[in-house]
Amino acid sequence: MNIQEKIENQISKYTYTDTFSVEAFQNIKGLVGETITEADLQFVDCYVRPQLGLFIPTTGPCGYATRENHTHPAYMIVIYFDERKNEQRQSHYYAEITSPGMIHNDKDSLHYYCIMIEKTYFEERFQMYADKIPVFTETGFSLCSDILKALNTFAFEYSKQMLHADITLDAQAEIITHWCIRSLFGEALDMRAVSPDYSVARAQHFMEQHFAENITVEKLAGLGYISSSSLNRRFKKETGITPIEYLIEIRIRHAKTLLRRNNISITEIAVRCGFGSSAHFSSCFMKRTGITPTEYRDKYRN
Repeated sequence: MNIQEKIENQISKYTYTDTFSVEAFQNIKGLVGETITEADLQFVDCYVRPQLGLFIPTTGPCGYATRENHTHPAYMIVIYFDERKNEQRQSHYYAEITSPGMIHNDKDSLHYYCIMIEKTYFEERFQMYADKIPVFTETGFSLCSDILKALNTFAFEYSKQMLHADITLDAQAEIITHWCIRSLFGEALDMRAVSPDYSVARAQHFMEQHFAENITVEKLAGLGYISSSSLNRRFKKETGITPIEYLIEIRIRHAKTLLRRNNISITEIAVRCGFGSSAHFSSCFMKRTGITPTEYRDKYRN
């Protein structure tokens, strides 16, 4: 088989024009439901592998989603871009997950990405993190906005029709699935930690690994062999915040994880996360979340 034949074979497997390829539509039915029709998807962009699909409504709603009390055989994760849901989430989006077979009615919205993950595939990976898999009923959680980079890369790769796309798409599906599962546990991946500027990346990596230590801008600048003023300027241009603000965000993220464990005191959490005192910890936490550490713990427990 020559190169052109290989490309044509890839196109026949993964793409569609007026209608879906047989393989693509079978993947869609396996994720969304056996009764879905091509007409249901006339306003939806679809990028699908057997284990994961990305569905994006464009000029109209998904016909299947408008059916009352419908279900899916796969896990459904919907990322909403509605400003009302994301008023206080500049770097994160509000998402909801629903388990297979759970009856639901989709929200009246066109501004969302829908990720469908095959049941066995999702559960095998979820059990890497926890023994018990809960039943999700439109359960809300937070996803770092950087997941859109991964999802858009998945869609771009699917559309490019390059040789061996199945290999790279499956690798991306693996990353997206783990990203979503980690986010369910409050561990959101943040792509800002991957900077093309070495001095910024070096500082970010150091803070991620040594957040509990006493860290100064001077020390971070020295890692990249630049001045403190240069690091501050480059860091803010790259991330929108200063190195110290970034450090506090890291500390708050780790503090949230510890707060969900009821056996650790607020004072101990403050020390473990690099805050000079519990008062300073509470002040920083309140400023960034709108509630105190104690209120966050109580809210999570409830």
